[in-house]
Order: sequence, then C-alpha cells, then structure tokens
Amino acid sequence: MAIPMENRKPKADAVDARPEGDPTDLRAHFPEGVVEETPLGSLFTCTVPLDRIYRGAEQLTESYLAGLRAAGSLAPEDLGRLLAPLAEADPETTALIDAETCGFHGRPLFLMGLAQWRPEGFLLTQLFARNYAEEGALLARLADLLAGMRLLVSFNGKAFDWPFVRDRMAYHRLPRPREYAHVDLLHPSRRRWRAVLPNCKLQTLERYLSGRWRSGDIPGVEIPDRYHEYVRRQEARLISPIFHHNRLDLITMIELMVALMPREAEQHEGRKGTAG
Repeated sequence: MAIPMENRKPKADAVDARPEGDPTDLRAHFPEGVVEETPLGSLFTCTVPLDRIYRGAEQLTESYLAGLRAAGSLAPEDLGRLLAPLAEADPETTALIDAETCGFHGRPLFLMGLAQWRPEGFLLTQLFARNYAEEGALLARLADLLAGMRLLVSFNGKAFDWPFVRDRMAYHRLPRPREYAHVDLLHPSRRRWRAVLPNCKLQTLERYLSGRWRSGDIPGVEIPDRYHEYVRRQEARLISPIFHHNRLDLITMIELMVALMPREAEQHEGRKGTAG
C-alpha cells in the first residue's frame, strides 16, 4: 500500500491503496500478505521493503546506519543515559516496534508493526489478528521474530507498548519474553525539543523533523472502534487505514532515531550527543 504524503509523491511501482475486487480480501490491499500458522492458530502477516512504499528509503537507511556507526564509536556515557544502549547496537539485532491495540491494558492487541534492517534494506513487518481469537497467534509470531533481537526501539513503548505485549503474552500463557535493551525515543525527544515545540507527540515531531503532514491518516483515538467494526464486518477497506497509520509511525521512528543519534562528522570532531 502506498503511503500518500502531501510533500512526497508515491513511487510509480508502489502498491495501489485503492484496489478493486473483493472488499473482504486483505491481500487485495496488501499483496505481500500471507496467512501464517502458529501453535496458537493463524494470523495475517505482511512484510514489505521500505523502498517499495517510501521514496526516501535509501537516504534514510544510509543515515540510520551512519548514526549507529557513530553511536558505536562512543562510550555509553557519552551518548547519555537515554540513548546509551545505542553504543552497542547492531542493526541486524535491533527492532523498532509499534503496537495498535483496542485500548488500555487488559484489552486485545491486534496489530504489531516492526521495522528491521537487513542487508537488502529495511523491512516493515505487520502482524495482524483478523479477529480477537487470533491475538495469541500474533503474539506467538512476534516472539519468534524477536528471538534474535537484542535492542528494542519504540516511542512511549517502555510505558505502553512493551508492557502491553508482556501482559498479553501472560494472558495467553506464552513464555515470558526475555529482557531487552530498550531505547524509548519519547524521552530523549522531550529533552531535546520540548523548549521549541508545542508538544512532543510523534506526529508533531514528524512535522518538525520531516516537514511532513499526514494525508488521509486515521486519528489514533478512532483506531479501536475501527478495528471492532472490521471484526464485525470483515471488510479489508476498514482496516487498511490502520496499516497505513502504523507504517507511518514506524517510518517516523526511524527518522527520529536518525535525528537523535550522533552524526559521524560530529563524532570525529569530538562532539558529544546531547540526549543525556
């Protein structure tokens, strides 16, 4: 699915966001999607290369890798407490995560987005529960994908996304996930930009850092009701905007990481990171 942005044009080979055909067919909207089986049942999984949906993917990926190289050449204390785990980050064992849920703790989780770098480029993976019963399968597949990871990156994920995931895994009697190093981008963002921005919400940072205003995005407050409607009606067009929203969040998180990480030129000049 292409990501429409007011200041960016979709690539010519991007997936059409308004497919024709069976409105209940998720694969009409997400041709990369597959139904996967786990010991807890099935779920819908969609993995797409970042450069297929985002025109700036190559430059963003280069900046991300350069930032991790620069961070890796510093001592953790030079990065500051909030970004210290980046000093030992390996791009192949780092995962950015973003959860879409039916509300606060105790409610189901229905969509989990991950952005992971591979030698061929960034991959965005979305795990989707097509009904409430598939949440367990989603979490089991998530556990598989995170098995080789060492560092999680999120936005408000220390307080919300990751505790939410752990609670839902416990509910489904899945093994407790191990402890990961975790960089929550919200806190260093507040430290760096709270004096110059009206707030440090993710979309405010997106507009400030990327100059991008989202077009056709679904407000986060509407997401739970939209999912409930999808479960009742099973029309893929209802859920497509939530996939879109989740992908945009992941892309913005990568951009935010780049903005917060030291630049190689700065490191060579002996300058230190400011998000301590």
